[in-house]
Amino acid sequence: MAQGNVVRTFQTKDHHFDTFKNNAPNKLLVCQFSSNDSMFKDLCVSMKTTFEEVAANANFKDKAAFCELNVNGFKELAKESGVEAYPTFVVLKGDKPMGKVGSMDEELNNLRDMIVAALKN
Repeated sequence: MAQGNVVRTFQTKDHHFDTFKNNAPNKLLVCQFSSNDSMFKDLCVSMKTTFEEVAANANFKDKAAFCELNVNGFKELAKESGVEAYPTFVVLKGDKPMGKVGSMDEELNNLRDMIVAALKN
């Protein structure tokens, strides 16, 4: 059975994140913006499992790279992507945001569809 992607976690925007991003120049970058703040932490942790399930979809292998970003280390990217609450899931093509969804169940159901639509553009 074909396997999909693994979610990489980054706390700060450093050379490791830059290398991860540069190694996927023709892929979508699908990000979960999370927070360690006590108000958001439990929800962010619980949503990571759902995000990992989306990343494991074999249809996205070689087409998308998945990462979890600590919002405190990625404030500029979060702002550019319109992130206002956590967790928020953002699909980027290059440096351009293609869409975002929050953590509500009905929004998360749209994450797969959003990735598929961005792959077509």
